[in-house]
Amino acid sequence: MTISFDSHKYATRLTEAGMPPALAAIQAEMAGDIMREMATFDHRLEKTDHKIDLFKAELEVKIADSRADLIRWVVGVGLLQVSIITALLLKLVH
Repeated sequence: MTISFDSHKYATRLTEAGMPPALAAIQAEMAGDIMREMATFDHRLEKTDHKIDLFKAELEVKIADSRADLIRWVVGVGLLQVSIITALLLKLVH
């Protein structure tokens, strides 16, 4: 985000409105500093938003992997239980 701020024009308008020139110059300089700081903050905020999006994507992948591992584990345990019960029933029948 680029902010265009003409500090000389701002100081001139303040002076025309009755503010002492030295004070108008200081006011214009400070306003310019604030505008630049806001632009820097916006840039940092955009970078942070991008990092958050990347983190969310990584987290979603990890959650999907965990779900797949959990499903494999539950299915494996279920098959093991069925095998054990079947073996016990066959042992009792024979």
